[in-house]
Amino acid sequence: MPEPARPLDTTPTVPALEVVPPRPSDVPRDPEQLPLLRMLEVVRDRVESIHAGQRTIAEELRTIKTSLPMQRRPLSKRTQAIHLHATLTRRNGLCPCCQETPIVTDAGKLPGAEFDHFYSRDKNKVGATWCVCESCNGRLIDTDFRAAARSAFEAYQAALKPLLGKPVQIGLLDERG
Repeated sequence: MPEPARPLDTTPTVPALEVVPPRPSDVPRDPEQLPLLRMLEVVRDRVESIHAGQRTIAEELRTIKTSLPMQRRPLSKRTQAIHLHATLTRRNGLCPCCQETPIVTDAGKLPGAEFDHFYSRDKNKVGATWCVCESCNGRLIDTDFRAAARSAFEAYQAALKPLLGKPVQIGLLDERG
């Protein structure tokens, strides 16, 4: 009795991976060199393993770096001096946000005065930063307070514009910046 016909298997076959030994060299080898050659192969395999581990670590570091928050860019000395000069001359040394706390005098920046990146951590130009009191800087994290302070920031920036083309006295900065 003949067997029934089997359906044809049309799935593609993937050749199995196999370890292929290195091709023998045409150069005759001295039997004394065989242990040395075997040691070199072991060292090569270990070095390749180390490189593979380093590649993995480098890729993981790239992934971690892309997931980190953007780093805060510091303000230049000139930008800091412009803000201190503008706050002193246009805001009588008072915080431009609350308009109550003194932050700048003729002697320079007072303790508690802080430079704030209003828009983003990476924007550190004069038009995107200002100098405010410690209390306001802490409250600017709150989105409602920040929205209310936006008009104060824009008014400060408008008062700052006439000073941008003029030379700035860096002497208002203390040692700490």
